[in-house]
Amino acid sequence: MRSGKKAIVSGGSGFIGGRLISELLDNGYDVTAVIRDDNDETPFPKDKVTIVNKDINDITPGDFTSEDGYDVFFNLAWAGVSDPLKNDMELQIGNITMSMHTIEIAKRIGCRLFISSGTVAEYSYSDSVTNVDARQTPNDMYGAAKTSVHYFLEVRARQLAQPFVWVVLPSTYGERRRNDNIITYTIKTLLGRGKPIYGKLEQMWDFLYVDDVARALRLVGEAGHPGKVYGIGSGVHKPLKEYVERIRDIIDPSLPLGIGDRPEMTGKTICACINIDDLQKDTGFTPKFTFDEGIERTIKWIMDTEGTS
Repeated sequence: MRSGKKAIVSGGSGFIGGRLISELLDNGYDVTAVIRDDNDETPFPKDKVTIVNKDINDITPGDFTSEDGYDVFFNLAWAGVSDPLKNDMELQIGNITMSMHTIEIAKRIGCRLFISSGTVAEYSYSDSVTNVDARQTPNDMYGAAKTSVHYFLEVRARQLAQPFVWVVLPSTYGERRRNDNIITYTIKTLLGRGKPIYGKLEQMWDFLYVDDVARALRLVGEAGHPGKVYGIGSGVHKPLKEYVERIRDIIDPSLPLGIGDRPEMTGKTICACINIDDLQKDTGFTPKFTFDEGIERTIKWIMDTEGTS
């Protein structure tokens, strides 16, 4: 008789992976985390998690000990997600091999569902809210590699008879995100009383707080239909300018913003928004956090960790 829900998370020490592990633990899962760098900053109680401290390329079936298999394998491991590495072609291609190794292991240890994560960057040149079955239009090697690995995994899952779901993750923000995306760049600059510089910020965007992303992933693991692609997001679509202005107003409405001070990198206005109808229909997902609530938490974390006031 099975003792309870069992999940594996690769990329468990990452920004989203760590939050997903906490979400799974809070909902009664036995969790095994594949972590390459096991350190004191691991964002979950390590005494409650089985840790496989290995590079994902080196895992073997013997690293996973459940005799009755696992409910779901969340494959979130990916090398080269920061901007300086997104066009490192050799590194990005290596992620395809890594993901293919992971699905082979999932099949051999009896995972009932294999979930791997894509990104809204697969659809960089969309000019409207995008359905996940639309033609991908990546603008860097990171987005191209994600697009490629989706189809590699889809074919291999069919060959292995391994139930598989692809999820398209949104622009995600929250505590512990350390790279300077537009959210963290804006917050840090304004907290330092500086003037952040941007293009026109006319792009339509959808941001989702990291705790909601983790909950959406768990719900897909529980109620998602094998063979489908799920877009994850808030369902709220606004120009980037409105998000930036809201962050400024929360910190200090008197601070200046350099909107339009930086030349545009492309003449095309894009829309980084994904349709989430299937996610809502199949899992019942709705966000718990408003943009303001998530931003206030993120601001507090940055102030606490960086001593900014």
